[in-house]
Amino acid sequence: MKSRLVVFTLLLGFIALLPRLGAQDTKDKKEPDKTDITADVREMNSNKFAAPPTSFREGHVKARQLDAKAITKTDTGFAIKLPSGAPIPTPTVYKGKLFVSGGFHSKEYYCFDAVTGKLEWAIDLDDDGPTSAVCDNDIAVFNTESCTIFALDIKTGKQLWSYFLGDPLTSTPTIANGVVFTSYPANGGGGGEPNQNLKKGLPKKVDKPDNKQRPSASHVFIALELKTGKILWQKWIDSDVMSAPVAVDDEVYATSFAGTVYKFKQKAGDIVSVHRSRATSAPVIVGKNVYWTQRADKGKDEKCAEEIAGLDREKTTQTFAAAKRIAEYLDGSVQDKSAFKAAGLMLDAKNGFAGGAPAAANPTAAYKNIGQANVCTMQGFQGSRILHYNDANYNCMGDELINTDPKDGKLRWKVKINGDLAKQGGHLAAPPAAAGGQLFLATVQGDILQIDPEKGTTTKTYKVGAPIRSQPAIEGGRIYVGTQDGRVICINTGDARFTGWCTWGANMAHTNIATAGKN
Repeated sequence: MKSRLVVFTLLLGFIALLPRLGAQDTKDKKEPDKTDITADVREMNSNKFAAPPTSFREGHVKARQLDAKAITKTDTGFAIKLPSGAPIPTPTVYKGKLFVSGGFHSKEYYCFDAVTGKLEWAIDLDDDGPTSAVCDNDIAVFNTESCTIFALDIKTGKQLWSYFLGDPLTSTPTIANGVVFTSYPANGGGGGEPNQNLKKGLPKKVDKPDNKQRPSASHVFIALELKTGKILWQKWIDSDVMSAPVAVDDEVYATSFAGTVYKFKQKAGDIVSVHRSRATSAPVIVGKNVYWTQRADKGKDEKCAEEIAGLDREKTTQTFAAAKRIAEYLDGSVQDKSAFKAAGLMLDAKNGFAGGAPAAANPTAAYKNIGQANVCTMQGFQGSRILHYNDANYNCMGDELINTDPKDGKLRWKVKINGDLAKQGGHLAAPPAAAGGQLFLATVQGDILQIDPEKGTTTKTYKVGAPIRSQPAIEGGRIYVGTQDGRVICINTGDARFTGWCTWGANMAHTNIATAGKN
């Protein structure tokens, strides 16, 4: 009888433990990755839905002149005052030539001698708002905000091919392995359904519908053959590409303004992975690791915040999130009151967007994620993008340049950048560039700071004299930068080590990793 009582007591104890054991099992189970939407995007791009358009009308270019007085010699190089007086994105240096946009509300593109500043050629475009150029195989490629991608012969400026993709285009193209990657609005009046709010004429030919419904996607990612412009493949995406695509090895990455990170195979466009990550910058890929910044605020009552994320490249799983800070520079309610917003409204109006960015641009996605919704501020957005240099990560988060450990994101040092973050708006410095063992930071204050990467101390200051919001190019010992008031400045540092950063993001693939000029 006693033994039965013992067994019965033990049995009751075990039954009592069952709920807690079940709870422990549930706790130990891995939660599903709610950010992984790869399957959804693959379905969106399947034959269940209509394919992106394939017919686009051509753009046009013609030769123009530039007043010789626009180019002046300086004690340290040269300065070029372009007619538009509009913001100039990062210049591009290729084969001794300097390729420069005429500015956001211009219809001009220029090529200068990179050493002397002598004008090589200049052209008028039939669309305004040219981006930075990417060059390869003696071809220069750039987008215009409205609304065309152009490919030109670098020696003459002659048009090789072009497509009116849609209005507006807010990203810069990328070149890798003979292929051009970019994006466009599906309802921007290009080859797709006409946008009735366009200020331009509609394309001569619009693809006929194939009786299939379009997926819920405002933009298209497109791959084009560099030499001919032949369309190689296209994929539907949720919003325009932030800054530019990033090409590494046989893959191409893109962060959308909605904060989604896409990874495709370059050759055939296979969708490798898609994660809705609230990312706020283009990714940087370093070996087996991927880095970007992302929104860190979780609830509607929490202040807008940003953090650095490290990810496993193969698994696309987050390995750390660190360096979190309050991010007024991403908060739309703060940005709406800033000088940057006011300037953006005026620049947009000069390009025909007095009423704000058109619905085709999907500005709502950008506003919710990065606090910007003007065409010009979307096109010029570079964010807190990571620079990986000599076993360290650097980036400008609003009004701070920080150095973090690539392994865990732990802060090593931070340096304050001069300015009033809320009043001026946006980031107070463009993403840092690296060359010859130094960092280079272009600031809204109108300076380029040369910074010791170990200590964060400024070793030299180059005075430009006008606000800068774009990353400089550094090649052949010279720094090239575009200003917000329509100037291109060349500074000869006299130090040949400073080279290897030929355009935005370091190179034509926009990897943001220096390939030359290290100590």
